[in-house]
Amino acid sequence: MLEYKDIIRMVAVFLMQLLICEAGFLVGLPRRKHFTVRLIGSAVLFIGVVGANLYVRRILPGEDIVLMAHLKSILYFSVIVFANALAVHLSFDTTYPGALFAVIGGYSIEHAASRFSYIIKACFFATKPLPPVLNYVGLNFLIPLVFSLLSYFLLIRRSIATNQLQYNNKKVLAVSGVNLFICVALSLLEPELVADSEISVLITCASYVNAIVGCLLCLLLQVGLFRESELDEKNRILGEMLQLEREKQALSKETIDIINQKCHDLRHQIRMLERKTPEERSKSLQSIYDATRIYDSIVKTGNGSVDLVLMEKKLFCEKYDIHFSYLVDGEKFNFMDEADIYAMLGNMLDNAIESVIKESDPDKRIIHFVAHTRSCMLYINMENYCSTPIRFQDNLPETSKTDKAFHGFGTKSIVHIAESYGGTVLFQQENNYFSVEILIPLKN
Repeated sequence: MLEYKDIIRMVAVFLMQLLICEAGFLVGLPRRKHFTVRLIGSAVLFIGVVGANLYVRRILPGEDIVLMAHLKSILYFSVIVFANALAVHLSFDTTYPGALFAVIGGYSIEHAASRFSYIIKACFFATKPLPPVLNYVGLNFLIPLVFSLLSYFLLIRRSIATNQLQYNNKKVLAVSGVNLFICVALSLLEPELVADSEISVLITCASYVNAIVGCLLCLLLQVGLFRESELDEKNRILGEMLQLEREKQALSKETIDIINQKCHDLRHQIRMLERKTPEERSKSLQSIYDATRIYDSIVKTGNGSVDLVLMEKKLFCEKYDIHFSYLVDGEKFNFMDEADIYAMLGNMLDNAIESVIKESDPDKRIIHFVAHTRSCMLYINMENYCSTPIRFQDNLPETSKTDKAFHGFGTKSIVHIAESYGGTVLFQQENNYFSVEILIPLKN
């Protein structure tokens, strides 16, 4: 039986190789707040779990029984993988299934790399001692590093947006679990290297090649299914965007109908002026003046996209007796893309209009919109009256519509656009007022 210090050394080498090989999956993941503290705490927790796991494996009986020894090995490696995934989840901003996906993928790469190292040992150092420098630096460090880099540049980077390891796709998770089982099973079924003949060395090397091919094929399947799930998610988002555009098109059509109706009323009143008495004509002129107040809705803030959004929403608010006030310095938006401005502000105001229009009391149909600079930041604040309590999930307001598959995307779009410019978004409800507060760093 191996000495305890030898087992600790082997476990340390294995953990080092595992971390190297899973690094490619973690490169683009966003970090949680207080990342350094979390990373140190997670590492201490992980090492503690591994140590306890190793101790339990040593004291459990049945090492001389093949089946019991295999079951102990499966339990041992499974605990390491799940504990490693927990450490990743606590340090990086990803779901636990996403962290588990990354760790299992890294384990597949580690298993293939270590078996490649075993082949080198079997072919060149089966009958003579292996130099320590070559063993620790070359086989235990450089080969896993090369496998990790090759896997990242040839497979992971091209197939996975690493900052999107958020999906809980059951098919991907199932394949990841099968991948883990196959890697562990292959390691248990490998014959020990006996350098008594060339045939035994060839048989051992063949089993190692089989393990490498099996692990890489499982990794390809795992990543391929993830890519498929990612495309499904993008198609779902595209469907939501198309549905949102249909709703915006209907809203724009209604705005145009408002203008057409007012123009029709103007033409009718102008024709009637000739038939009226001076007193009646004075009243009609006042009515015409009131109708032309639609052109008060023309907005000039210093940015065309901001003007377009505000004018469109103001016309709609006038029709439904919504009190819409705004104070906006549009020039501060000039560093943003026009489509982003229209989408972000349009979604904010559409959500506010949809909320206040449900209020039966017209005096409570209130929307305030402000945008100006604050300490080298673009500060945007929109608040509206909302008597209905709003539920929040992951700091985002939940949609009240029954068809949740095609709604709730507007708020996600607001957050996505703000964060793409390095900004932050805060949704909150207080004293029957719902507010959206955005801060975006200004660009020179």
